[in-house]
Amino acid sequence: MTHIVLPAAADAPPPARLPAHLTDLRPAPESPALALARAADLAGLAGVLVPFDPQGPESIVTAAALLRATRYVQVVAGIHSGATTSQYAAKLSASLQRFSGGRFGWHLEADDPDRERFVAVAREFWHSPEGLPKPLSDNPFPAVYVGGIDGRGTPGFVEVGSDPGEVYRLGEKESAHVG
Repeated sequence: MTHIVLPAAADAPPPARLPAHLTDLRPAPESPALALARAADLAGLAGVLVPFDPQGPESIVTAAALLRATRYVQVVAGIHSGATTSQYAAKLSASLQRFSGGRFGWHLEADDPDRERFVAVAREFWHSPEGLPKPLSDNPFPAVYVGGIDGRGTPGFVEVGSDPGEVYRLGEKESAHVG
């Protein structure tokens, strides 16, 4: 079960610019995230992780676009407990679960001190009669991943660099460039 981790927006190389006297008739470049998610879908990988990046695009919104562009892969969004409430994350996730056929998941960092409470409150809100309305709460709660390791304790994520040929197990990227 392999998931790829999308590179941060800051890691992407800048687009090539043409001189001002030329008219650029090229189609707009496709988002690298969409291209990688489609490649993962076609390659039969288990999923794609959109990491939480406080300086980049919102991971849940990016995940929604990737869910729309793919058919089979699970899309996991990085969530930080300090960036949103458990209830709001649950409501957004329930909609994504409903429209994607249950392919949405959460990734929380292992060093986030409030992650267990965040997930517990979200689960309670999800299953409570006073929480989510019935059509949304009928969907399964998103799979929860912590720190790059899935719930069964098996490594499940690989990183890709800005060059799609660069693939690493999570945490190996820095050591690959040393020396």
